[in-house]
Amino acid sequence: MRLSKAAFLLTYALLVSPCFNGFAQPDSVLTLQQAKSILLKKNFFLLAAYYQIGQAEARLIQARVWNNPTIAWNQEAYNMEENKYLRARNQYEAQISQAISIAGKHTNTVKLARINVELNRVQFQDVIRGMLFELNKVYNDLAGVEEKEKLYSQVLSSYQRLLAASEKELQVGAISVTEDLRIKSEYIAVKAQALDNGNAKEQSLSQLRTLLQFPGDTLIHVEQRIPLFNARFILDSLVSRSLSMRPDLKVALLYKEYQNQNLRLQKSLSIPDVTIGYDYDKGGNYIKQYSGLMLQVPLPVFDRNQGRIKEAQYNIKQSEFQLEYLKVNVINQVIAAYNQYKRNNEGLSSYSDEYLAKLDQLNRNTNIYFQKRDISLLEFIDQQRIYITTNIQLIELKQQYLDSVNNLNFSVGETVVDY
Repeated sequence: MRLSKAAFLLTYALLVSPCFNGFAQPDSVLTLQQAKSILLKKNFFLLAAYYQIGQAEARLIQARVWNNPTIAWNQEAYNMEENKYLRARNQYEAQISQAISIAGKHTNTVKLARINVELNRVQFQDVIRGMLFELNKVYNDLAGVEEKEKLYSQVLSSYQRLLAASEKELQVGAISVTEDLRIKSEYIAVKAQALDNGNAKEQSLSQLRTLLQFPGDTLIHVEQRIPLFNARFILDSLVSRSLSMRPDLKVALLYKEYQNQNLRLQKSLSIPDVTIGYDYDKGGNYIKQYSGLMLQVPLPVFDRNQGRIKEAQYNIKQSEFQLEYLKVNVINQVIAAYNQYKRNNEGLSSYSDEYLAKLDQLNRNTNIYFQKRDISLLEFIDQQRIYITTNIQLIELKQQYLDSVNNLNFSVGETVVDY
C-alpha cells in the first residue's frame, strides 16, 4: 500500500509530461487528452494541493530531529564588598543539560509523521482523480452543446432560406399571410432554443477556461468522441479493482493506521522525559569549583496524558466505522455506475447509422417537397420538429453515455474506459 517517494514523483511526472505545448489555434479542436495534460500542469488548485506533500515531508524532518541541549550561565552581578559589578572571576555557575525522550516517544513521533506523508500523497492522488472527473464532465457538456449548436445552425439556415422564398411568394400571392407567419413563428421558436443552448455553451466554456487557467477570451472547440462499449467487463472484477485502487479508500486505510500509531504515541507521552546535565559552580557551593551531575524527571502524579489516550482510542473506533462505511459506499457506487454504463449503451444502440441516414435524407426531402408544395405547411413543420427532437435526444443520450463512462472510471478509481 505504501508508495515510495521516488515512485510517486515518477508517476506524477508521467502524468504531467508536456504532451501538449499549448492551445494556440482558436479554430483547432482541443482533445480531451490535451485538456487533461493542461489541467495537470497548470491548474492552481492542483499545484496548491501538491505543496501539502512538501509540508508533510517538512514535518517529518522536524519529527526526526532531537531536542536541543540547554546551556545555563549564572554569574555574580554585584559584589558589595568590592563595590563592583559583573565580577565573574569571583563566582559563576555553568550548566549544560539534555532532555532525552524515553518509552519510544521519538520513534513513535517519526512513524506518525511518516504515515502523514503517505497520507498526503494519496490524498493528492484523490484530488487529481476528482479534478479529472470534473474536467471530463465539463468537457462532455461543452461537446454536447457544440453538437446542438451545429444542429440549430443547420435548421436555422434552412428556415432562413425558406423565409426568403416565402417573402417572394407572399408578394405574388403564392402563399397566405397565415402560412408566412407560421413559418416565422417556427423560426423564432428554434432561434430561442438556439439562444438557450448558446447560454449553456458560455457557462461550460467559463468552467473549462477556469479549470485549464485559460484567459476569459480564449476560444475553445472540443469534440464529442464516443468510446466503444466494453461488453467484457465483469462487475465483481470492477468492484475488486475499486477496493484496491480507490485513493479515498486508501486514505481511509492510512487514516486508520495513523490513529493506531497516534495511540501508541499518546501512551508513550504518558511517561515523562528525562533530563540529564552537568553543573559547574566556581565558588557558590559547599566547596570551591563544584562539579555535579543533574537528573530531572517530572513526576506523573496528575498528568498522565489520560485524556489524549482516551481520545486516540475513540479516533480508532471512528476510523474503523468510517472505513467500513466507505467500503460499502464504494461497492454501491461501482454497481450503480456499471448499470448506468450498460443502460445508456443500450439506449444509444437504438440509433443505428442506417436510421440516422434515413432521418437526414427525410429532412432534406422535406425541404424540397415543401418548396414544390408537394406537402403541406403542417407536414413540413411536423417533420422539422421530429428531426430536431430526434437529434437533440441523440446528442443528450451521447452525453449521458459519456457521463456514465466518466462516472465508471471515477467509481473504480482508474481509467477502465479511455477515450
